[in-house]
Amino acid sequence: MSEITASENRIIILDEHTANRIAAGEVIERPASVVKELVENSIDAGATQIRIFLEDGGRELIRVADNGVGMTREDAVVSLQRHATSKIRSADDLFSIRTLGFRGEALPSIASVSLFEMVTKHAGESAGTKLEAEAGTITNLESVGAPQGTTVTVRKLFFNTPARLKFMRGAQTELSHIVELVGRLSIAHPNVGFRLTHGDRDLLVVSGDGNSESAVVSVYGRDVAKELVRIGFESPGLKVGGYVSRPEFTRANRTLQVFFVNRRPVRNKALTHAVDQAYRDLIVQQGRYPAVIVMVDIDPDLVDVNVHPTKAEVKFSREQDVHHAVYHAVRDALMSGGAAASAAVVSELSIKPRQDVSAQGVLIDSAREESRSAVLDAVLRGSASQVDGDPFEWGAVVASTGTETELVPQSVCIGEFKVVGQIRNMYIAAESADGVLIVDQHVAHERIIYDRLVLARAESGAPMQGLVIPITLSLSRRESVVVGERLDDLRSVGFDIEPFGGDTFIVRAVPAGEGGQWSERLLRDIIDELVEVTVARHIIAPPDQVLITTACKMAIKAGDSLTLEEMHDLLARLFATSNPFICPHGRPIIITISNRDLDRRFKRPV
Repeated sequence: MSEITASENRIIILDEHTANRIAAGEVIERPASVVKELVENSIDAGATQIRIFLEDGGRELIRVADNGVGMTREDAVVSLQRHATSKIRSADDLFSIRTLGFRGEALPSIASVSLFEMVTKHAGESAGTKLEAEAGTITNLESVGAPQGTTVTVRKLFFNTPARLKFMRGAQTELSHIVELVGRLSIAHPNVGFRLTHGDRDLLVVSGDGNSESAVVSVYGRDVAKELVRIGFESPGLKVGGYVSRPEFTRANRTLQVFFVNRRPVRNKALTHAVDQAYRDLIVQQGRYPAVIVMVDIDPDLVDVNVHPTKAEVKFSREQDVHHAVYHAVRDALMSGGAAASAAVVSELSIKPRQDVSAQGVLIDSAREESRSAVLDAVLRGSASQVDGDPFEWGAVVASTGTETELVPQSVCIGEFKVVGQIRNMYIAAESADGVLIVDQHVAHERIIYDRLVLARAESGAPMQGLVIPITLSLSRRESVVVGERLDDLRSVGFDIEPFGGDTFIVRAVPAGEGGQWSERLLRDIIDELVEVTVARHIIAPPDQVLITTACKMAIKAGDSLTLEEMHDLLARLFATSNPFICPHGRPIIITISNRDLDRRFKRPV
């Protein structure tokens, strides 16, 4: 390694171009970041109509056009300089932000990593201004005819930052992020019309008629909108509004939950916790989440929006007051909107747990809880691996739950096994000559179904089971985009699904075989997970993702009571799969405890 000389180690002030590139790394993460910054600028400029054009998911082109107040020639040039803003004048203004943007970083950051063009005309000017820049350097400035407002075009995003370009996702994923973003902004600003176009297809059109209900319908679809009830709560300096779903309408994840603070989409743990508490005894099945649109309007002096590079998080100075207001807004709406009877039933059931033991010794827990015990959670965090020898031998590490020493991994032969019973309607307990097996029934069945679907797809395509009454799905714009791109993958595993106009799809057949009764809810759960995995996690190749998601949703669930015969059949089929140790999602299926380890735990001589 060469030595660093004194001159190389000197502290210097970076040039403006390099500083903008660094700032862009914090502010501009992906095409959706560009759309967010430009649309927020348009809203702050008083626009009533905003049009967004995209090509290749925003990777090749993003154009945002508005009818706002526009900029003068001088302001257009200054806007590409870092920390140039019209929205604050001093540090004191940071504690009373009333606009969506305020730092003056967005335009120079975007321009520094793209081919940038801006055409703008101020309301008081006779001609407009066209400005072009490459990698942050202005290459052309001229007067042009233009309508009032501003149009910004961004081409070849990250063309000069290969490392950032490498981390951009596919067009489908990037597009889905933009659809979600614009949908949320349109709900927060119902007085602004939005039109989002990808190629030659309009993905989202919101009129801007001031009716928040129509914006919700445009973004989430009628099927979701009809399940929502309005919420409201008001106290000095604080107002809560929005919509939440009835307790019986839930999804498998939080994709339909969004929070706004002073019309800004944000993340905040206090807001999420308040909603969870409001629904605490109203949703019977754990792992299900309501649809939530919560809007908090609060005195800007009481909220700090400058705590995150992209302003995605906020901090309240009176967090407990905000939590209280959101909780009561949601809870009061639910209890007065038909949820009270459900709550009474749930309360009665929750104080009368019932456990029966069948003649065969199978434990049947009527509570059907989803959560695992601390011990089993710790155990499941251990790894399972196949060992040499008999294909039905494997070892498992039993993790420590405290100061106890980890058990040494042991192999247990289960060629011959005997089902003992069911634990909490979640796990199957069995014994073999060499020890004890505990099997997660859900992921075991998931592995069985997954292998069957993979085999069927490889041979002649997965068999289909026609539905007597086809299921019509009205989806949100984001869901529609994901499903539209995954139609071939869905058909390959046994779904007969096709577009049915707008954001509606019709399902005429489903994968044949085990999996219980197909329903609209089951189909929606599959779509929810496809959206979550495709957009949020990006961890599985799309065709396999559809297989895994379908197998997961078709499988028996934690909480399903099984007979001894059903448990024995499940284990027999599991041991015949390609990998009985790990489910398609990567979770362990089986843990084993050898007789030696059992004796050691009970301090018997070994």
